[in-house]
Amino acid sequence: MARMLLETLTAGMKLSKPVFNMNGVLLLRAGEVLTAKHLDIFKTWGIREADVLREDGTEPEAPVEATASPEVRAAAERQMAHRFRRANVTADAAMADIMRVATRRLTVRLASHPAPAASQPGR
Repeated sequence: MARMLLETLTAGMKLSKPVFNMNGVLLLRAGEVLTAKHLDIFKTWGIREADVLREDGTEPEAPVEATASPEVRAAAERQMAHRFRRANVTADAAMADIMRVATRRLTVRLASHPAPAASQPGR
């Protein structure tokens, strides 16, 4: 079972745990095979991630943020800490959640598109 971000879910994956909306209403049961319509419904309800397996029961590849190097993760965390420096993420659960999601997305972006090497002086 792998918890994956909405952006990485694809039709054909099977839910390994049920998905509930923010009010606790069941949207899909465990074992349901995702369709494009389900993914649209998740977007509508603000579902950001789900626990899934491939339709054949095997685990999907690890999400990019899980395989990112510690340096990439640390860089993403530093950038987000700076961006959220005025938000009280320790006292505001919603802001903490937004920061967590933003950090995961930045980690994916940094891991997928590494920055070019810095140009060397004198060249």
